[in-house]
Amino acid sequence: MTDNDIMEEISKGYLELIASRNGYFNSIHRDYGTDLSIRKAKLCPIRKRYLTTGKAIDIQVKAVSEKYVRDYDDTSKTFVKYDLEVKNYNDLIDRANENGSFIPLILAVFIMPETKNEWLNLKPEELILKKCAFWFQIPSGELHSQNKYTVTIDIPKANRIAMDFYDVQFSALD
Repeated sequence: MTDNDIMEEISKGYLELIASRNGYFNSIHRDYGTDLSIRKAKLCPIRKRYLTTGKAIDIQVKAVSEKYVRDYDDTSKTFVKYDLEVKNYNDLIDRANENGSFIPLILAVFIMPETKNEWLNLKPEELILKKCAFWFQIPSGELHSQNKYTVTIDIPKANRIAMDFYDVQFSALD
């Protein structure tokens, strides 16, 4: 696998670990612009069994080394700037503007160290995965970009993916 492939798989694993820890799971089988499709199972108390809920969020994952983002380490800035490929940006627009869509498409940008040996470390008492991920969602009503290659997006630093990420996203579906 290429380094980019490895970075993407590590990033998807990171997002799946957080999902699993909070009772969510990845149900994707095929990738059409979506890397993860997160669902939740809930207990049906009458029948005493778990059933998959009718809610889901789709995630498009981009794994990048820190040199491909701007303002990540600048504490005076409230946004991380990332140049997203136009085709991926327009995929987000299409989903945001899809009439009757119930499943949002969220971009997760996982920022990793420059040095491959720093991405992941395993010790007897801990697993260390370096740096972090931020999420971005385009509001409905946006228009396709006419740029040729990339679109610079501003991701709020407040959108850092933390342990409560899925609970927050799923509560927004209510």
